[in-house]
Amino acid sequence: MNLIEKINITEVVAVVGLAATLIISVLYDMNELAMSIGSGLIGYIGGNAKAAVTKKGDNEK
Repeated sequence: MNLIEKINITEVVAVVGLAATLIISVLYDMNELAMSIGSGLIGYIGGNAKAAVTKKGDNEK
């Protein structure tokens, strides 16, 4: 399976959008918004990474 076939466009757009919003909120000194977006982004990426590891483990069996 090719690497490009594994990339989910929706997840990439969500991560890039949240990262851009995080940078903008830091630059405009919106600390509460930056903390909320940062923690949400970490949770989103962590949840997707955990799901990917679980799927990879299921495929190996």
